[in-house]
Amino acid sequence: MLQLDKLEHEVNVDACAEVILKNTPPPAQRIRKPDNYVFTIKIIEAEDLKACDINGLSDPYVVLGDEYQKRLAKTRVIYSSLNPRWDETIDITTQGPLNIIATIWDWDTLGDHDCVGRTSLKLDPSHFRDFMPREYWLDLDTQGRLLLRVSMEGERDDIQFYFGKAFRTLKRTERDMTRKITDKLSAFIHHCLSRRALRSLLSNKLTVSSVTSYFQRNRPQSVAQGPTQGDVAKALEPLFNYFDENFAIMKQTLTDSAMVMVMTRLWKEVLATIESLLVPPLSDKLSQQRPLTQQELDIVFKWLQLLFDFFHAVDEEGVPCGVPIDILKSPKYHELQNLNFFYFESTEDLIRTSEAMAAANAARQQEQQARLNRLSAPASGHQFGGALGLLGMPSRRHKTIMLSRNLGTMKKAKEEKRKEAQADPNDDMILRILRMRPEAERYLKDRSRQKERLAAAQAAEMIVRQSLNAGGGRMTGTMPRNSR
Repeated sequence: MLQLDKLEHEVNVDACAEVILKNTPPPAQRIRKPDNYVFTIKIIEAEDLKACDINGLSDPYVVLGDEYQKRLAKTRVIYSSLNPRWDETIDITTQGPLNIIATIWDWDTLGDHDCVGRTSLKLDPSHFRDFMPREYWLDLDTQGRLLLRVSMEGERDDIQFYFGKAFRTLKRTERDMTRKITDKLSAFIHHCLSRRALRSLLSNKLTVSSVTSYFQRNRPQSVAQGPTQGDVAKALEPLFNYFDENFAIMKQTLTDSAMVMVMTRLWKEVLATIESLLVPPLSDKLSQQRPLTQQELDIVFKWLQLLFDFFHAVDEEGVPCGVPIDILKSPKYHELQNLNFFYFESTEDLIRTSEAMAAANAARQQEQQARLNRLSAPASGHQFGGALGLLGMPSRRHKTIMLSRNLGTMKKAKEEKRKEAQADPNDDMILRILRMRPEAERYLKDRSRQKERLAAAQAAEMIVRQSLNAGGGRMTGTMPRNSR
């Protein structure tokens, strides 16, 4: 990738594109070619899937196919989960509307794989005229739902587009190779950072004397005393030793940058595992997951701090040798810190805080929309179809082909995404806590409907604004063609 970036600078791609654009003949003199559109589909996660195995879980993976029964993509298997997360991306090039079918299968060692559920989505270029990514929660035909993020770009026949496509392909390959490594380590991470490990750590403190004192009312109940810092650290020793052994092997073959990339990916896996320990996934339904006790919560955050120090890897001279601190303190890390603050708040206080955050976010979005209306507006209409679940919620663009045309643009886009994630606090974590509070069932449904109404209002406002900007013409007009 560094060599491609060097080539991009030596060729001076932006200057070449500018010269070509100045010397491009008018549209009337060019041969009309069919428009190609590149759809980028990110298979993010699923929730509340059907259990297909005897242990009450499934080993799900997703297969994407088109209406002609051609397989387009297949994800990796997530073992023993009803709420799997894949975060895998594919590109599909089409010249017109295309129906895709997503099938979730349960992987089995022997015999046929069981069908967990199916759903479908229509990829229509006319639905993406503003080229903004959209997220779709698609209900399966059995139970549960699947989250996809879809974006579209018009394929361009110029040097910048193809450099961007090459960079993105290399970056995606690099990410997939990193995931191949980290997936082999994730099972032991889940084993060491689990509720079973918490119970084991706490049960070790129940000695005969502590149990005896528990039944003697005139003596203090030492059973309430939690594990010491040494006990908490000792529980992670197998995980640290496992990391050290594997890192020593990787260090012999991986470059320093690749090593940091693997460690960063493992850190993200650690954060996701701890998050799943604390709260269930976001949903408008109550969860069967039990909230942690104060003792358990304290242990989990001690684990988090120990793992933070391990991945930062400060040597005897105080020089960090591991993952940079700005990467470790990611938006997800800050979300977990906020979770610690809110975890034992009363349901009434959590609902009030959620309402305040929702109102602040709505006001901020209205202000941004008003500023956008004053400064600029898209040049063409936008069409939506179907119910709100298929309409999709607009989101910001960060991983377009044009923003991936060199390492500089990729770094800038990543930094902007990081700033936006830190600048836009939301109430998702509070809603996830409320899923474990039966008395909050009604509020969860009301808040979900409120989000749907806001998304519908944003979509309607976008349609009206684009229609007015197009001079009152038809909203279903043709896609503006890129100059070739």
